[in-house]
Amino acid sequence: SAEKSRLDFNMEDTVDKEAVSAALDELVRADHPVSCRWISEAELDANPQLVRTMSVQPPRGKGDIRLLEIRDVDLQPCGGTHVRSTAEVGSVRVGKVEKKGRQNRRVNIHLDD
Repeated sequence: SAEKSRLDFNMEDTVDKEAVSAALDELVRADHPVSCRWISEAELDANPQLVRTMSVQPPRGKGDIRLLEIRDVDLQPCGGTHVRSTAEVGSVRVGKVEKKGRQNRRVNIHLDD
């Protein structure tokens, strides 16, 4: 939603909320440009390392896959709505951190005005 989100991580260790908050704040303040480009499903199949989400696969069946790039940070398939730069996100606060399994940690994020 516009006010909150969540991030799921495949890890056994506990999550350091302060470290995650600091890293997110740094990414937002760095004002990284966000852009999209398209690749074919065959190109995605040839580059499986692009898909790093735990449970959501990119939408398929139309021939092309949209890639979202946060310059100098990340590149991966995504079909959602996005900002034009990380600075547009604004204030980010880490909320509850949940253990969702032996190797799954869920970090809840709140987007404050």
